[in-house]
Amino acid sequence: MRYKLPADRMANRLTPHFLAGRRYILFLQSLLYPLQALNERFILFAREKHIEARMTSQTVYLEWYLNHKFKKYLADPEDRIYIKESGTAGVDIYHEGAGGKPYTLWKEGEAVNTPDERENPREFYYLSEEKAVNKVSFTVCVPGIHIEEREFVYMLSYIVNRYKLAGKTYLIKIDSKEIEPNTKITT
Repeated sequence: MRYKLPADRMANRLTPHFLAGRRYILFLQSLLYPLQALNERFILFAREKHIEARMTSQTVYLEWYLNHKFKKYLADPEDRIYIKESGTAGVDIYHEGAGGKPYTLWKEGEAVNTPDERENPREFYYLSEEKAVNKVSFTVCVPGIHIEEREFVYMLSYIVNRYKLAGKTYLIKIDSKEIEPNTKITT
């Protein structure tokens, strides 16, 4: 990476030709060690900031970032964090003058022959009925963890709140236990 500090070359450059002894080079390396440790921490910081700068709220990127950030807290390293979208209850009911999502009207009793199941007409519903069925926009499903749930939920909800779309709501499931984000957990 371009931020790497060449400590060995620097020690060699700082050594004058008339003091080129083993002890002097070891002394210079011991003086450069704090600078080298600080450089390693900065490289990790720069790498994380580079990833954060490329992040979007797309599900694929968000899943990858959550797994990248929280894989050290999972009980089984083979398990993955995934995002499950809530399904639609049916077709929205619109008023005649309302602008919004396009929809298809089917004549009552009309035979619909489509090879794709998604093209079949769906049941109409009111928006309040969907809110009763789907309480959240998506669910973050997490396998077993080996740290305290409250601490993990706060860390996870901070990342999800930062990268989710505005207006979307979510729920966190840890081992099929549903937890509201940023609330106290009863144990």
